[in-house]
Amino acid sequence: MTQRPELTVVMPVRNEAGHIRAVLDQLCAQTLEPERYEIIVVDGYSEDATRSDVLAAAGDHPHIHLLYNPRFTSGAGRNIGAAHARAPYILFVDGHCEIASPTMLASALAAFQRGERCLSRPQPQLDAGVSVFQQAVSVTRNSALGHQTGSKIYDEACGHCNPLSAGCGYERRLFEELGGVDEAFDAAEDLEFNLRVHRAGVEAYHDPDFTVSYHPRRDWRGLLRQLYRYGYGRALMGRKYPGTISAPALGLAVLVLVAGLLPLMGFAWPAAWAAWGAMGATYALVTVGLAGRLARWRPALWFAAVRCFVAIHLGAGLGYLSGLVGGPGWRHTPRPEVRRRIEAERSQAASRAAAAGPDPRD
Repeated sequence: MTQRPELTVVMPVRNEAGHIRAVLDQLCAQTLEPERYEIIVVDGYSEDATRSDVLAAAGDHPHIHLLYNPRFTSGAGRNIGAAHARAPYILFVDGHCEIASPTMLASALAAFQRGERCLSRPQPQLDAGVSVFQQAVSVTRNSALGHQTGSKIYDEACGHCNPLSAGCGYERRLFEELGGVDEAFDAAEDLEFNLRVHRAGVEAYHDPDFTVSYHPRRDWRGLLRQLYRYGYGRALMGRKYPGTISAPALGLAVLVLVAGLLPLMGFAWPAAWAAWGAMGATYALVTVGLAGRLARWRPALWFAAVRCFVAIHLGAGLGYLSGLVGGPGWRHTPRPEVRRRIEAERSQAASRAAAAGPDPRD
């Protein structure tokens, strides 16, 4: 029987071949001794080389373990990872980020061991070593018009706070007491779970020592989809907890709806065309001006920032509208042939594990 870990890092991932190995290497380079923590990667049937990258890393680092997530979503991945965690504390890390400090795991474990039940962290977007469009995503998302107000993900202040926006680590007993993540949420599942943490009377300890930095989306469609899914998740949360309906999110959804309806109304009511034009001109004036200031008037970054604002607002607004009425959620779903191949791979892995006997970690 081997020593049980004191901290479990759970990574729900899907199609992260471009980033996953680097994140795993950063986690394995932490100052915390390897025998004191484990890394559980839960793969949502990736269609790229994610699983082979994880298995290659596991060959070098035995405390890395790969599990399959047949329900595909991040929420299900979180629950699967937590169910297999052997440590009393769980820290969630995504597959497309960078770990800011080599002492992050040691600092997180120390916070848990002194009595914290929930941890919160800054989660900024990377703006170095990325494309011009990704730089634009970073600067626009870190602006008043690009992110939900009141969020802690760009806050470097240390102290206790509401876990809602940036809760990332939990005492395992707390996670189990609250019933884990609601798998009806395909996005914003962490937000909904953190609301329940807050309603249970638990504050989060927020510390820049826990910082992870995220790779911005690479293109306009990817950013649009990301914000659509966020908006959809926020709308589901508002339907589940009516008191949590976000006024800014609802206002943005209404503006997107009006902007779509006014041109159609113009055929019956010509004044609608003028209203639509005025609305578009005002939006352009505000976003182009702010984008220029954020880009420091550099033309390529300025143009990219304008495109980012359009993707952010259109995606979040349409997603929120769709979530309110139960429309499509733009889910990540593997193709049928990929699913069949991975099911066979999963069955073979289970057969090998059964032939190998009991898990030596137990």
